Amino acid sequence: MKITKYNINISRLLQFILNFSLVILAILVVFFLASKTYLSTLLFSINLAQPYYYLLEAIFTYILFFEFIALVIKYFLSNNHFPLCYFIYIGITTCMCLIIIVHKSAINAIVYGGAILLLVLTLYFTYTEKIKHK
Repeated sequence: MKITKYNINISRLLQFILNFSLVILAILVVFFLASKTYLSTLLFSINLAQPYYYLLEAIFTYILFFEFIALVIKYFLSNNHFPLCYFIYIGITTCMCLIIIVHKSAINAIVYGGAILLLVLTLYFTYTEKIKHK
């Protein structure tokens, strides 16, 4: 396939649209993080008798917001590529949140634990291949 000027221009336009969309997404995530901070302080300052899992849910939401912001930053720092390991980290964190917050069924906890094991093994084999190539 021959690369023409037309193909390069379309590629650059689509890359610009993607980058612009990611900047808008990052701004929205920062906004929601700030609003979550404000609402959490109001919630916990007014009613201190809240169950502990509301606090845990707020903390894990914070962690996920920070991970998504770090993912967008890493995208721009690594020449417009999303590293696979960051998606795996987000998946592991999300499964841990589900185990801690939604613990009504033991079967669900086992399934989430299996998902974490699978993600950790994927991360291990990904890094093992990188080490072998060096």
